[in-house]
Amino acid sequence: MSEWYTRFFDWLEGIFFGGMELSFLSSPGFAVVVVFQNVYPDAVALAGLLAIGTGSIALAEFRNRTVDVGAWPRRSELTSLPLRVGYFSLLFVASSMGVAAVVVAVGNWWLTLLGAVVQVGGLAAFPAAYRLVYGEPLGDSALRA
Repeated sequence: MSEWYTRFFDWLEGIFFGGMELSFLSSPGFAVVVVFQNVYPDAVALAGLLAIGTGSIALAEFRNRTVDVGAWPRRSELTSLPLRVGYFSLLFVASSMGVAAVVVAVGNWWLTLLGAVVQVGGLAAFPAAYRLVYGEPLGDSALRA
C-alpha cells in the first residue's frame, strides 16, 4: 500500500509545483489578461482556467519525463529566468486571449478547450526553445558557471 501511496503523492506534488511554476512565471501574462479580459469576458476565463489546469499537469509530466519532450532546466536556474518568464507569459496570453478571440469570432464555445491544447503544446515545445538559447540544460547548476 505504501508504494502506490508514495507515488500518488509524488505525482500530486509535481502537479502542485508545476502549477506554482506556471503561476509565478506567467505573472506578466496574467496581468495583461486581467487588464484586457473585458474584451472577451467569458471566453477568456474558460480558456485561461483550462490552460492553467492542464498546464500544471503537463508541466509535471514533462519535468518527470513521463512524456519525454526533452530535458528541462532546473526550477532554480536563474540564468534562464527571463526566457521562462517571457515564454510562459506569452504562452498564457495566447492560450487565453488568443483562444478567446477565436471562440468569439467563430461563435462556438467548445473551442475554449483549445486553451488547454495551446498551453500543453507550447509547454511541450519549451525544451526546444531553451536549447536554441542556452544549449542543453545541465543537471547541476554549479557546473554552468
